[in-house]
Amino acid sequence: MGTSGNDKKLIETLYLEEVRRASSMLPSGDLVGRERPDFLLHAEGRTIGIEVTELCREEERAEGGKLSKVADRAKALYEAMADAAAVDVSSAFTPKARAMKFHELASSLAKFVYRNRKSIGSSYKRQLPKGYCHIGVFEPLNGRWRVKAAFDVRVATRELFADRIEEKNQRLPEYRVSAREVWLVVVNDWFLGHSAVYVRPEDVAEWRFRSDFDKVLLFSREPGGGGEVVEVQKEGVSG
Repeated sequence: MGTSGNDKKLIETLYLEEVRRASSMLPSGDLVGRERPDFLLHAEGRTIGIEVTELCREEERAEGGKLSKVADRAKALYEAMADAAAVDVSSAFTPKARAMKFHELASSLAKFVYRNRKSIGSSYKRQLPKGYCHIGVFEPLNGRWRVKAAFDVRVATRELFADRIEEKNQRLPEYRVSAREVWLVVVNDWFLGHSAVYVRPEDVAEWRFRSDFDKVLLFSREPGGGGEVVEVQKEGVSG
């Protein structure tokens, strides 16, 4: 995921908490963080291994760039302001952001959030600072600010999805050492960044994939952590 080990685990935990809020497909129970797989879920008298992965354009995500650092700078500027209540922020750039200066993007976001810090749970698409097409201010679940290039989201291909499942499928024997039953949770975060892709519901309803996981769940994540969870169908299994 391009982050440190601790940050990676926090993000994975957040994703699974959001999956649970969005759907009852993931059973209630104690989640224990580990590696290979990412979690063990003790639920309903059994142990389920849970591997979490993001669906994105990996090469472009690795490129990074100035836009990926705007959120941290904006958060720091905001927290230095008087009476700055803790909030989570999810927002997206317009194409104009590419030509704008780093400090202008960070400063304008910090000031906008400060003006709207008491309107928790609100999403804004109008009268935004230059360079932004969406800003949302939410309850502080983990103190994260995210600013993504939503203008560069592309429709996900079946090949991209299949490659990600196959990559994890090859590691499944390692995961089964810890748990006989193993699920794969694929997170399609629409505001992941300039590497983001969008899985169309009508596509995933038709697609079938080769997989040895006991279940593959797709979490289509919206800004603020909401979204939809569907079970991905395997080859040879009718819908």
